[in-house]
Amino acid sequence: MKKTSLFVFLFMTLTSMYAQDALEGIIVEKYYVSTKKDNAKKNMSGELAVGSTTYRIYVDMAPGCHFIMAYGSPTHPLEISSTELIYNHADVGAEHPIRIPERTYKRNIVALDSWITIGPAGENYMGVIKEADTLKDFGTVVPFEKGFLLSNKKEMGYTLKERDGFLRTEQIPNITLYNIDTNVNVLRMETKGKSFRTENGAWACMGKGACGVDSSGSNTILIAQITTKGQLNYELNLMLRNEKGIVQTFVAKDPIETEVLHKSLISNK
Repeated sequence: MKKTSLFVFLFMTLTSMYAQDALEGIIVEKYYVSTKKDNAKKNMSGELAVGSTTYRIYVDMAPGCHFIMAYGSPTHPLEISSTELIYNHADVGAEHPIRIPERTYKRNIVALDSWITIGPAGENYMGVIKEADTLKDFGTVVPFEKGFLLSNKKEMGYTLKERDGFLRTEQIPNITLYNIDTNVNVLRMETKGKSFRTENGAWACMGKGACGVDSSGSNTILIAQITTKGQLNYELNLMLRNEKGIVQTFVAKDPIETEVLHKSLISNK
């Protein structure tokens, strides 16, 4: 009887340990909707279609969990795309926001550049969902240039003067791009394209991984920002570490073996 009880206890413990899914979902935030005034210096910024939306894509993890990588493989391709061209800032646009100098973020519409990331929204800044970006906790820290980024379209929620989604911090995760140098060309400066796709690459934070600003609470982490006039589509595959330290792989389609299918990883095209 004691042996049976011990076996049941161990089984339930192991089941519970492995059932702690790190992924709760994907959050797509409408960060900004552009206006005609945002094109006032298009000779410097490049032309942005009026009414373009800047989307921020966040991974919503369970408390205490860590993000390791977003990846694409031959059986699980990763793609972030739009039905229209993806906007890239013509002067300082980059495929990763920490490669955009902090001093330039206040200029015209630099803050609307498209990129991939794991946490940072700029050099020395982490990205946070505007809903959680209160003056008490984070504050509005980027003094955007006068006349720009003043849109108050209802669909974007808070204006950037109210909450800008930037948190200044020295705790910036180390991010590595694996085998996607060519793929991310679509996110560089004057490049024009509609799709970032990889079937054999990743962007990652190795070791323990990266957590959100509020790691013991909402634990959301920014992984991409895309500005476009078109419809945003995505198909993602993620590797996360749960609170027990166990690595879990989540896929958008066709899971095999220990992979976990998560419907939030694919948009409704």
